[in-house]
Amino acid sequence: MNKQELKQGGFFVFEGIGGSGKDTQVEMVERYLRELGERVLVTREHTRDTPPGALIERIIKRNEDQIDPLALQLLYVSDRRNHYTGVIQPALEEGLTVVSNRYYPTTVAYCPPEWRRTIMELNQTVVARPDCVFIIDTDPGVAARRVEGRGDADIFDREESLRRCRRGYEWYVENSGDQVAWIDGNGTKEQVFELIKQEIQRRR
Repeated sequence: MNKQELKQGGFFVFEGIGGSGKDTQVEMVERYLRELGERVLVTREHTRDTPPGALIERIIKRNEDQIDPLALQLLYVSDRRNHYTGVIQPALEEGLTVVSNRYYPTTVAYCPPEWRRTIMELNQTVVARPDCVFIIDTDPGVAARRVEGRGDADIFDREESLRRCRRGYEWYVENSGDQVAWIDGNGTKEQVFELIKQEIQRRR
């Protein structure tokens, strides 16, 4: 894990395989930052209310014809560029702290391995890097059961797919040059949040 000063108005990203507890932790971090007096914008990717994001949602939920895996990841890049210029960048320019549930590390981790570097470099060219990426590392077997239990699995949420994606996150950490905090996500939500909070405090 790398150290970097995180200032008010910064850009935090939360990552991890499906079922890792990102949604819960984003909510807890938002509440914590607001208690500190920060103005916070919480957002997520992919988007659901734009044309590229809506198409992605239909594809991954199998409500649309499937497309080539690389083509799907390029669609994520299109959605991300639109999201960054329309939502994230304006908020940062206004001095808000932006907390995003997923960003380009997802695309790097989930894309075909032979395309990871190309996809990563493309993303880092068309959008800004976060101040810190928090990767919540959860056992893929546990994560798959969580997703199955809540009944909203998508095409990536089988256990073997989640294991491949976890390896993709490891590759991202080693190759991206981004500031990353690798968080043990196998405890209670309170234990996981405490680790995240410690990282936020340590980096300020």
